[in-house]
Amino acid sequence: MLEIAICDDEILITRKIERMLENIAQNIMIEINTDVFYDGNTLVDHINRGNRYDIIYLDIEMEKQNGVDAARNIRKLDYNVLIIYVTSHESFVREVFEVSAFRFIVKPIESQIFEKYFLDAKKEILRKPRYFQYQYNKITHRVLINDVMYFQSDKRVIYIVTEAGSEKCYGKLNDIEKQLIKSNIYFYRTHQSFLVNPKFVMVYTYDSIELIDGTVLTISENRREKVNLLFCRQKGEDIIV
Repeated sequence: MLEIAICDDEILITRKIERMLENIAQNIMIEINTDVFYDGNTLVDHINRGNRYDIIYLDIEMEKQNGVDAARNIRKLDYNVLIIYVTSHESFVREVFEVSAFRFIVKPIESQIFEKYFLDAKKEILRKPRYFQYQYNKITHRVLINDVMYFQSDKRVIYIVTEAGSEKCYGKLNDIEKQLIKSNIYFYRTHQSFLVNPKFVMVYTYDSIELIDGTVLTISENRREKVNLLFCRQKGEDIIV
């Protein structure tokens, strides 16, 4: 599912964007969830409370906080979200590049351009997902893949461990590993119960790894060769024997 925010102080525009998104999503059979905001302050506050989006459609000229200032504040909180400006003015090109905007749509919105940019954004997001999405207590949660130190399984419970703490969901570690590999993301499967993010590995030996927080995890004997090959492929080093 793609999480999308629409921020524009014109109700007719937000409704039009919602309808266009719903039609595209139905045609290409993808699930989306949209939240609508009518000023930059409210959007930034929502993101500041921990909410994250894949795409933000953002107007530039709004009251309370314009789209350029809102984008600058959003970038302090989330540098991964794709920002697509939807505006009547083309005089903010320099500011748009400052906040790494993904695309720039000029009003009135042309449906073909809108669909093309959405598909471009979807391709970019699905090429390498930035979030791991899961459900717990019937609530959908998301965590940045780059923030995950490791996944740990205990029967049917999966613990998602980050530097900030851990969350949990129900599932199988095998399914998570397949999901990551499908997206060309490779974690070390050091043990039947552990999937480890290489980013957080500080010390690696043939039978254990130490993470940057001091956590030491053993590498089971039947997984050492595969972990070693993956480690060397990522680091470009000779194989450890």
